[in-house]
Amino acid sequence: MTCLCFASCAAHLEMKQTDAFPSSNEQFWQAVEKANVIYVGETHDDALDHQYELELVRGLLKRKTKFAIGWEMFDTTQQSAIDAWASHAVSFKEMISKTDFQKHWGLYSPVYEEILQIAGNANIPILALNAPPELTRRIARGEPLTAQERAMMPTGFVATEGGYKNFVAMMGNHPGSNKPDLRRFFAAQNTWDQTMASRILDFERRNPKVKLLVLTGRGHVSSGYGIPFYVKQKAQLKQLVVMISQEVER
Repeated sequence: MTCLCFASCAAHLEMKQTDAFPSSNEQFWQAVEKANVIYVGETHDDALDHQYELELVRGLLKRKTKFAIGWEMFDTTQQSAIDAWASHAVSFKEMISKTDFQKHWGLYSPVYEEILQIAGNANIPILALNAPPELTRRIARGEPLTAQERAMMPTGFVATEGGYKNFVAMMGNHPGSNKPDLRRFFAAQNTWDQTMASRILDFERRNPKVKLLVLTGRGHVSSGYGIPFYVKQKAQLKQLVVMISQEVER
């Protein structure tokens, strides 16, 4: 069973996916067909989520959909290494090494690399979405930014108190998180989300006929906030958020 609900803005819809995989769900594929951006909100160490993403990529290829894949797992400074691999200037192994992917993300699942290799073989563009980790670390610590780091900051977005309350709810009783800490952590979260939104908006401006499949953590797309919230502030793209139901039998 799949439940669809439409947000107040007609350009945004959210789907809780309770089927194990999307292959035979025609209602789901009809929603994908209408979308400009499809987000899969994963739990990073959940094997079922990763298998779902793999099947989704295979389904898009089977349907000959023109699409690219945006990754939270790569930051903007790593795009050149990805492009070098895509142009066959470096090997897949070299790209993984240059981006330190195995250390930071590959440990969660071998499926990440499988998706990357499938995409590479099919000439599917790979887009690094995230902010550089040192930038967000400095923001979370409340440290001053260099001129170069300030130039990396996304602009033109508006964070809301509702977004902050949602972030606090997601954090729960995180040890050592007093109010000043939470405000700094929220600023770091916004830098992630707004950077990824900026990258998505720029890609869609340049490639309006190409769907973008975004692989990211659940916290970046949940409860009507995060990346889709900021994308909606600047463009009326049709955004489909897919959340794998926690009720699916594991």
